[in-house]
Amino acid sequence: MGGPAPPPEQTAFLDGIQRYAVEGRFGLVPVVRGYVAAAALRREGDRLRLAEHEAEEMIVVPLERISPGQRQALADTGIPLLDCEAGERAHPVVDVQLAARAVERRREELEVAVATALLRSEPDSWLVVDGGLGGLTHLLGSAPRVLGLIKSHETQFLDGPDLEVAVTLPEGHRSSVFARRVGGRGSVYTWYLRLWSWEDRDLLHGLVRIERPATDAALAEATAVSRWLLAERAPLSAPDGRWDRLLYPIRQVETFLRAQVGGWW
Repeated sequence: MGGPAPPPEQTAFLDGIQRYAVEGRFGLVPVVRGYVAAAALRREGDRLRLAEHEAEEMIVVPLERISPGQRQALADTGIPLLDCEAGERAHPVVDVQLAARAVERRREELEVAVATALLRSEPDSWLVVDGGLGGLTHLLGSAPRVLGLIKSHETQFLDGPDLEVAVTLPEGHRSSVFARRVGGRGSVYTWYLRLWSWEDRDLLHGLVRIERPATDAALAEATAVSRWLLAERAPLSAPDGRWDRLLYPIRQVETFLRAQVGGWW
């Protein structure tokens, strides 16, 4: 495959964060304060500069479970209300989990909004997204240079000898490209890439999976893309515990977002 290669000049990196905390209760109904944000940083020379940023704070509560007076009291805080799913019956733990899922969905929506805004304003830019492309199916046909970088491997798309080859790749090697369906409406090409050697470490150490819209260019450029992603390993993302799978520019997006959180962090 060859070693690391210089990345494209016009490249941006996207990530998002979410926070939530139980601020109070109406009886058994939790009142959850949430915060979500997403940003894209664009490389300009040897620096990363802000290209797009969205952030929201909210109060998350199952509106069907509170009275009009309680709803008005929450509205009087000036913080937007976000309705969330209510379980079949009130449960102090399950209801918090349902609120947390609503916060997560809103963070995903913000990431999609930031990606959409950047790619519409800069259609020729490369965009590396932290995570898969499932939420960006509406862009797959018009944004051939968007990449998803997946750091976790709970879901396996290969089996048998193909899986063994993928998870035992040496450092600086990639697997063959294969297709997978996303969102029920489209497909992506995907492949595994070993950023760092796994010898004497966990089998998944340094292993990431790359997704890209299913185009002829994606097949032709898989090696070239893998080589410049290898270059993004430096500087190291240490001391983050995910340093072996976390590209430094993505870590810088996280650092920027955390700096905006204030008392939430």
